Amino acid sequence: MLLTLGRIVVGLAAAVLAVAAVRSALRSIVVPRGVPDRVTRLVFRLLDAPTAWRARRASSSRQLDRRTATLAVRLLLALLVTWLAAIWLAGAGAQWALAEGSAGRAFSASAAALTTLGVLSSPGGASAAAYVEAVLGVGLVALIIAYLPSLYAAFSEREALVTKLAMRTGLPPAGPAILSRLWRPSGSQIVLNETWQAWEDWFVNLSESHTSLPVLAFFRSPQTAKSWITAAGAVLDAAALALAAVDGDWGPETGMCLHAGIDSLRHIADFHGIPYRHDAADTTIAVTEDEVLAACREMKAAGLAVVTDLGAAYDRFRANRAAYDDILLALCAYLYAPPAPWSSDKVVANRPRPPVIHLGPGSLGRVYSPHDPPPGGRRPAGQARSPGPKERG
Repeated sequence: MLLTLGRIVVGLAAAVLAVAAVRSALRSIVVPRGVPDRVTRLVFRLLDAPTAWRARRASSSRQLDRRTATLAVRLLLALLVTWLAAIWLAGAGAQWALAEGSAGRAFSASAAALTTLGVLSSPGGASAAAYVEAVLGVGLVALIIAYLPSLYAAFSEREALVTKLAMRTGLPPAGPAILSRLWRPSGSQIVLNETWQAWEDWFVNLSESHTSLPVLAFFRSPQTAKSWITAAGAVLDAAALALAAVDGDWGPETGMCLHAGIDSLRHIADFHGIPYRHDAADTTIAVTEDEVLAACREMKAAGLAVVTDLGAAYDRFRANRAAYDDILLALCAYLYAPPAPWSSDKVVANRPRPPVIHLGPGSLGRVYSPHDPPPGGRRPAGQARSPGPKERG
């Protein structure tokens, strides 16, 4: 009686385990939208812990790149192994529950079915379970194989514009450099407006691809100094600076690019469970007023039509940057971004580690107030807060 009850319990547990593995695979690979999965998060946390430990001890950006470059590939392989192991355990439980035999024979039968090396002779129910297990095992491997072309196609599409930006404005990417290199002294700013349009489309695709294919965020650029997140930050800074400090023939493209970039980074942060401020209008930013004013003077020396009131220009830039400042710094830390001005070089807080259980979009169940320290970075000790427009009087 107890043995029969035990077989029933094990059989039910095996069914639950198999369903959980298939559900995790479907949510992570098949479902065409960002659906956080606890199994995937747990596997990532286990793999990320030693990677983060080694990254903290990297002595150069090149060494950091080497130590983190394979994280995405290892995550894919670990997920496949986890799903197959769960199917194997579930199959062994089903074999033991449905067939007369020892636990060792059940594990052997499950391994034979999973690897499609054959199905050991068993009664009808156990034989059917073995065939189901074989189909699930082959299906999971096929899903991963079919997943790779979409993953690398999205990676190639993402990197094309990042590489084009690097060729035009140099490395590491920086917002003031983008404006200085692409500005035209006379006439409408056709090149810059085309740049805003191209990057608006890029941000739209980024939001879709990096939540539908979340592991893509950890695929690093081929060159050490390049990164999609620092390039995104540089473009956002360039758009924010253009609107705040440069007199130009700006159409709606500049503001739309800035808005698309902010929304895109928020969607990615929401998916990964990285907290950020929802109402950041009056918060301080990591870029100091002196840095912005120095950049404005350099742009003016390069021939840009910089406004005369630089104090008001900084206030406008601060208001624009506050909408994405903490998200940018958090993602730079989270993705082990290489050094770049006004983005990864401003990260001084601990690297965010999202929990396994996703509690809420972008806030992990709470909303940061404007007076909370930024989740992705904070001002170094002793650095005074830059005054806002009201404080300037």
